[in-house]
Amino acid sequence: MFWFGPHRCIVFCRPEHAQIIFTDRHNFEQSPLIMPYFDLLCPYGISLLTGAKWKRHIRVMLPMFKHCCQSLTMNIIGFIGFDYDFDVKTDSPLKIAFEDFVSYAVFIMMMPWLPRWLAKRYLKFNWKYQRAHRFIRQVTEKIVEEEQNKQYEAENYQPKNLTASLVSSVNEDANDQKISSGLTRAEMLDEVLLSIMAGYGTTSAGLSWFIFFLSKNSHVKQRMKEELRQHNLMTTDDVEYASPLTEEKLSSLIYCECVTKEVFRLTPTISVTTRMVTSDTIIDNVPIHSGQIIFIGLLNIKTDERYWNKNPKEFIPERFLIEDKNYHTYAMVPFDDGHRACLGQDLAWIVLKLIIIRCMQRGIIFEDTQENTGGYEEKLACRPKNLAVRIRFDRH
Repeated sequence: MFWFGPHRCIVFCRPEHAQIIFTDRHNFEQSPLIMPYFDLLCPYGISLLTGAKWKRHIRVMLPMFKHCCQSLTMNIIGFIGFDYDFDVKTDSPLKIAFEDFVSYAVFIMMMPWLPRWLAKRYLKFNWKYQRAHRFIRQVTEKIVEEEQNKQYEAENYQPKNLTASLVSSVNEDANDQKISSGLTRAEMLDEVLLSIMAGYGTTSAGLSWFIFFLSKNSHVKQRMKEELRQHNLMTTDDVEYASPLTEEKLSSLIYCECVTKEVFRLTPTISVTTRMVTSDTIIDNVPIHSGQIIFIGLLNIKTDERYWNKNPKEFIPERFLIEDKNYHTYAMVPFDDGHRACLGQDLAWIVLKLIIIRCMQRGIIFEDTQENTGGYEEKLACRPKNLAVRIRFDRH
């Protein structure tokens, strides 16, 4: 049992329980606690929707993400998902606005006990949040406007990225009675904003954890480089050249895949997810009534010694080659699961694996320091609280 603010929740922390919950879409639906009060910031984001409205949005969003993954056209979130260069530097206005927006989003979501009217007033009169929100909305609308101009000027235009597909789906008469009616402009803008936030949050958190783990496990770096050499994928003396990565070459890098998998297994990017019970049911002799909110402890499951042979709290990519090769399907769920699984999970996986491989190709070394103590910092995705590494380049 767990109290989340005023909400009494039942917590399940075994993969068998997770499998029952995730595969039964009729008895378990998205919970309002998945992102508390986030509808005050982004009311039409698909993560918050249920019922007919969710079905209408998923009808538009799911094919887009599948297409992006299958075509392997994403290099970075901005260019691939949105065909737009965010030009994010350390002190750029967009980066500052985005970080402010995320910090207030996390702040408001971590206080479910706060009355809704007070949360609304807090955001309304917080000038720093309002400034960040306006700036991000302007950037989002600029992305959409540029795409609309492209589609208006071109004949027989075929959408090539997420924004193009979203813009093509705009229909101000869209309604929940007709699932295939598309999205309104307001809904489309929220989906663009949520996609940017989700894409940035999970990928940057995953990369941060990769850097942390690699700085603590130098033997992993050596084994990755050996695998790249075996496939002639290490960079030459010409630092501007990097061997092309095809889909076939990516698939052949087994150990690099294990490293990516271990990063997502051991990191609490999404440490918990939640559902609402829609009709009375029983899980493992535990009666659950309609309207009850349940939590699934994803991080607990991913580090449970009963389901992993090697020490599950240690970073050991080799586990997926031998002892833990045939792990329980629901012992590792990094992106939620079932019909409410993260739409961009395949994309996030590919992006992180590509970044990891490119870092190793370039001979980038992350050295440990005394300040590199890890810990957890909750944002949209959990990341290392204290990440301090020394970076150098090894050309050998």
